[in-house]
Amino acid sequence: MVRTLNSVVVDVDDTLVSTHRSMQGVWREVLGLEIPLEDIEALSLEQVFMKFASPKQKTRANELQKQFWDIVLCLDDVGFELLKLHEPVPFAADVLQQWSKHCMLVYFTGRPETARDMTLDELERFRFPTSNVQLVMFDVEDFARVRGVNPSGPTLVDARFRLFSSISQKYNVVRVVDDYPSYFPIYERFRVPDRIGLLRQKRYSSQQYIEKGATRIVESWEQLRDDLPR
Repeated sequence: MVRTLNSVVVDVDDTLVSTHRSMQGVWREVLGLEIPLEDIEALSLEQVFMKFASPKQKTRANELQKQFWDIVLCLDDVGFELLKLHEPVPFAADVLQQWSKHCMLVYFTGRPETARDMTLDELERFRFPTSNVQLVMFDVEDFARVRGVNPSGPTLVDARFRLFSSISQKYNVVRVVDDYPSYFPIYERFRVPDRIGLLRQKRYSSQQYIEKGATRIVESWEQLRDDLPR
């Protein structure tokens, strides 16, 4: 297959859209507590649970794990309400409006297909380009392992690899932007030349992105304002 169309692949959650307040709401539903935003930003999901769950709640870890993911994936209707707490990451929309004039944009998100319409509406509301773009999403089945309903199911890294392989077959991916270091080995394996880590300073170090395969790190989308894909 000849890939003639250059593309930029961009993660959505916490790369383009801040989910911290909605995640605070998810934990409120699951643990009945108002987890401080600084802990939401700095700690992994497991660390939040271990720090704030009561001893009784820890005995129900499997049940609460499924409840957590059902809300995040909008399999529970309260998840749709919490999505209203999302906020755009500063400068990201302006940058992507510029990039969209020069290449195909591929939004690559861990959200499930069941949230496609809502995600497109959200991107449009936050002024991200939604015409002549692609939106690649997970299947609900990809979350069977993390929901605790199928321990032998794919990991989220496995699912992302599978989907990125499909993207790379369709497009000549010249750049990727993501906030999660553990996904960068995938982008490196597919030889994406420009692999940009959007630094989450409260959780990761710059070195973690580089060690996982990022070619450079930025602290803000503002740094990419005049940096057109090539």
